[in-house]
Amino acid sequence: EKVDTVAYPLTDPVEILEFLKLKIQENYPALENVNYSIKYVHKSLEEDLSPAFYLTPPLDNYLDNSIYINGYSQYNLDDIFPTLAHEGYPGHLFQNVYFNQSNPNPLRMLLNFGGYSEGWATYVEMDSYSMMEMDQQLASIIMNNQMASLCMYAQIDLGIHYYGWNLEDTLTYLTNFGITSEEAAKEVYQTMVAEPGNYMKYALGYLEIMELRETAEEELGDDFSLKEWNTFFLDMGPAQFEIIEKYMDKWMNDVN
Repeated sequence: EKVDTVAYPLTDPVEILEFLKLKIQENYPALENVNYSIKYVHKSLEEDLSPAFYLTPPLDNYLDNSIYINGYSQYNLDDIFPTLAHEGYPGHLFQNVYFNQSNPNPLRMLLNFGGYSEGWATYVEMDSYSMMEMDQQLASIIMNNQMASLCMYAQIDLGIHYYGWNLEDTLTYLTNFGITSEEAAKEVYQTMVAEPGNYMKYALGYLEIMELRETAEEELGDDFSLKEWNTFFLDMGPAQFEIIEKYMDKWMNDVN
């Protein structure tokens, strides 16, 4: 019951982002001063867009950032705290500015690694639950429920686009989780068909990042620092996970 009626400590977008900017200093590297503005989606687009999104700025003006919030009536903006961690600090906005301030090779700007960027944003979104000033056991339950739901959607994504699931297969899978509504299954099915492979970036990207971090934690033991590991990962910038793993081996040797 507490999970269904949870009240988030902050609901104002600017207050949330300013709170996160301070809160993340413990476990994330420093970031140069950034201008950001909160904007709202035009009503004509509300039904077709997510609750919030980060608009990637031009390369020559990466310090001027925008986060759009969708005021659609079906979205409950009172629980937007983890979403703004995903889109803002220490999510997309933070990661994008951090990478740009490192003056990367211009060639890297042409490459896109969705698993890295969405995996990172999901990773910090899950971390944001521990930053909230609320009961930590309750926060952990909500976080794990969110991650389980994301993995469920990723499995459906894979089922449809790799194994060839149809609507009936999707409904059968959802039934295993107590979701028996054909209308709900149809909505999920159509969402996946419209954006093939989209949920895999979030779920598998997150799982890849957690596997890397857990490997470092096990290898380094008492020498492991979460802030130093987060810094290493951000310093790497968008890349394939197998490449990051090779560089992490060298990083761990240096730490040892």
